[in-house]
Amino acid sequence: MTYCKVRQAEIYYEDFGEGKPILMIHGFSPDHRLMSGCMEPIFTERQGWRRIYIDLPGMGLTKKYDEISSSDEMLNAVLDFIQTVIPNQEYVIAGESYGGYIARGIIEKHQEQVLGAAFICPLINPHPEDRTVQKHKIMKTDKKFIGSYRRMN
Repeated sequence: MTYCKVRQAEIYYEDFGEGKPILMIHGFSPDHRLMSGCMEPIFTERQGWRRIYIDLPGMGLTKKYDEISSSDEMLNAVLDFIQTVIPNQEYVIAGESYGGYIARGIIEKHQEQVLGAAFICPLINPHPEDRTVQKHKIMKTDKKFIGSYRRMN
């Protein structure tokens, strides 16, 4: 098992391949396997990428994270991880859901190092009351299909 000790945690991570680093950040509550499961197949035919999958503090195998109680502190732990594992290097980020939210903070803090980012179902506004979404409406109803379903059951 590979851990990176930072001020606020001991972050578990898995590291595959060689080349340009790409940091993979999962969403809230799963662990690194969410990202490795969907991203590793992409790299079976692509060389030149060092894939780094982390377990965010409070999730997976990361430990000693008791002092983290906000997204800002989570971001700081990830920034410390980056400076320890890939210091002063350019890199790419892939973030899923909450991991996308953290990726946006990384980009804000390390613009000069981040070459690009991929967002998978990113969290944009963390507070539901701040989100503006259209009211749900049905655009078209296929009554024939619905009727055929009812006949089968």
